[in-house]
Amino acid sequence: MYKKILIPLDGSELAKKALPHAEKLANILGSEIILFQVVHFMPFYGSPELVTPLIVDEKQKEGAERYLLSLAEELKQKGLKVSATVKTGQQVAVEIIDFAKEIGADLIIMCTHGRSGITRWVLGSIALKVLTRAETPILLLRAKE
Repeated sequence: MYKKILIPLDGSELAKKALPHAEKLANILGSEIILFQVVHFMPFYGSPELVTPLIVDEKQKEGAERYLLSLAEELKQKGLKVSATVKTGQQVAVEIIDFAKEIGADLIIMCTHGRSGITRWVLGSIALKVLTRAETPILLLRAKE
């Protein structure tokens, strides 16, 4: 049923709390786990003659790749089929949704901070955006830090 499980991660300990749930499901169902992280980029506003339309922190991207590969290796040592992808984007939730479609994910598992009120309004909620906009089924976990 769930052959491809997508786990969006942001490098936080909170986001990693989705991994044990994915691991259990993958063991039971024989699923592949796809680890995914979006490195946020800043749009470059300036002269139209400039060739580079955005600024990506390459060190941040390399760090995200090392982080995901390390987690993937840990899961592979437990006998799971795992892959890892890092993409850049300005709207993280949109990148998650688009990537889920692109790879044909059957399930997205992610944690939420559980923010509400003004905090959610100011900081936004990637989990809420994914939950309300994705066509892929979602297992949303509310985890405490």
